[in-house]
Amino acid sequence: MSDLRAEPLSPIDAATLWPQLRRLSTEVIATSVGENLLLTSGLAATGLTHLPRMPRTTVLGVKRGLGYRGVIVTRELAGGAGWEAVSLRLTRDMDDEVVTALLAGAGLDVMRRSGRTLYLRYPEGTPHATAIHRGGLMSYRQEQLYAVRHRNGGGHSALFRSPSRSDRAAIFRLYCRAVPQHVRSAEAPTAQDWRAVHDSYDCEHEFVADGDRGLAAWAGFSGRECRIIVNDEVAGIGEAALDLVERHLPRQGALVLADDQGQLAHRAVARGYTALGVRHVCARRMAALNPLKEAVAVAEPFALPQ
Repeated sequence: MSDLRAEPLSPIDAATLWPQLRRLSTEVIATSVGENLLLTSGLAATGLTHLPRMPRTTVLGVKRGLGYRGVIVTRELAGGAGWEAVSLRLTRDMDDEVVTALLAGAGLDVMRRSGRTLYLRYPEGTPHATAIHRGGLMSYRQEQLYAVRHRNGGGHSALFRSPSRSDRAAIFRLYCRAVPQHVRSAEAPTAQDWRAVHDSYDCEHEFVADGDRGLAAWAGFSGRECRIIVNDEVAGIGEAALDLVERHLPRQGALVLADDQGQLAHRAVARGYTALGVRHVCARRMAALNPLKEAVAVAEPFALPQ
């Protein structure tokens, strides 16, 4: 068992880290927001003011002398129930001990800040998968990325409208109807957990479609990706959602479909969408054994269905 420990960076540590970033060239986790948060949180740690508003962020590192073997950045998601690992970097191509130590340390740090879940996404085929699982994170879902074949015209995308604040509860109810129970229990068993998961999508624009019994579909667009949730019981709503994707997703963007969205995936392939790759979605759940004494981080066995 390794005795490595990941420690939060102090202002002095931050000042020594930033000149060494080029050495931390191996990216185990790298989301679209990770790079900016790494830089901004480092500036904040040095005491600089007048920075743009940023989410609550932590940076932990495993030191080697005056340098670092690896660093991890996590950010608090909306509602405070969840945190997301957005960047994990190493100085070596392979350093499983450091990956495990960083993720274990991040889980403990989330626990101390009263978080319930730590989320993480990593690409399929990464050589660090075993180390990630040893850090306490378990895969519960897979995401397939597709390059979208854009067409002229919006098709049935006119069925969609911009959501209002009053639609938030309806979007969560749609999520509960459309997503399998084993995924919801690992990802978002409550509305507060769903707020965190929704925040991790970094949606810049959202659309919803009304149905006879609540919302029939939801779509969220970030700068690079799009996600959709549909009620398959509503006829034609899947095709309408893909029409919306083709109209609003940038050409360099990707459609993200989970492994439980098989019908949408078949429609996407039939439209000529190209598969780009697969990501694993992981979570580490926290459990308070005795709230008057202490809490400990545990990993629930969220295995993918066979």
